[in-house]
Amino acid sequence: MAGLAGIAALGGCTQVQEPAPICNMAGIAAQRQLVALPAAAPNEPSPLLEMPLNSVSITDYTVMNKLFVRNVVAQRTPTGTVKVVSQIVNCTDYPLNVEARTQFYDQAQAPSEQVSAWKRLNLAPRTFNTYSENSIGTRTVQYYMVELKETR
Repeated sequence: MAGLAGIAALGGCTQVQEPAPICNMAGIAAQRQLVALPAAAPNEPSPLLEMPLNSVSITDYTVMNKLFVRNVVAQRTPTGTVKVVSQIVNCTDYPLNVEARTQFYDQAQAPSEQVSAWKRLNLAPRTFNTYSENSIGTRTVQYYMVELKETR
């Protein structure tokens, strides 16, 4: 009987977990990486910084500290097109509506096709949703850039 009372007492000590996910925005901001673009003039550093290719760029300042890009991957499909998939996390306590689109690039890092249409994602508080896009082109696609902004 004493053993059951001890187990029951331990049950009262369980910790209440906060709703997942919990985002550390300071850590997220520290992970953002910008790269210099090619210089506008020979032998001079570029005055611009840009998000690297093969990534998700949050272009809307109002949601930059509300969203976290959990991952982004790209793979060739059996037909030779490229499929980009990314998980977007809402780090807030309220719903967010965002839009994403993808630009695909060729080996020279020039656009290989028209930018995709905007796709809307509905994000409940502290949840994630998956964005995906397929290229139209096949072997010409070598890189991509996903643009993410709040729906207005």
